[in-house]
Amino acid sequence: MRRFLKSALGIVALLALPVAALAHAYPAHENPPSGAVLKQLPGSLSINFTETINRHFSGVVVREPNGKQISHGTATLAPGNAKTLIVPLRESHRAGRYTVLWHALASDGHRTKGSYSFQVKP
Repeated sequence: MRRFLKSALGIVALLALPVAALAHAYPAHENPPSGAVLKQLPGSLSINFTETINRHFSGVVVREPNGKQISHGTATLAPGNAKTLIVPLRESHRAGRYTVLWHALASDGHRTKGSYSFQVKP
């Protein structure tokens, strides 16, 4: 009976490992959100990730409809929140689709990247 219990516990422990290994940082909430239609561009953009991220190896680039980068400065973590990156945006009055390119390094070492877009229609 003991041998069976030890084997069963070992199997359960092995099955739990892949769940922990899949802890990647993906956006849980964006501001402005994906697909949003805004009247004006905000002064900053933030992305809240599903996992704690390493700020030094994570970042956000925001591009105007013509491809010009409007994010400036280094993305920073929100005060007291190691899951949220904030990047300041240059002023822009261009109407159209803005593209957000992000990359993140989760505190467990997993890298992720992606993109989304929103629109400005004054």
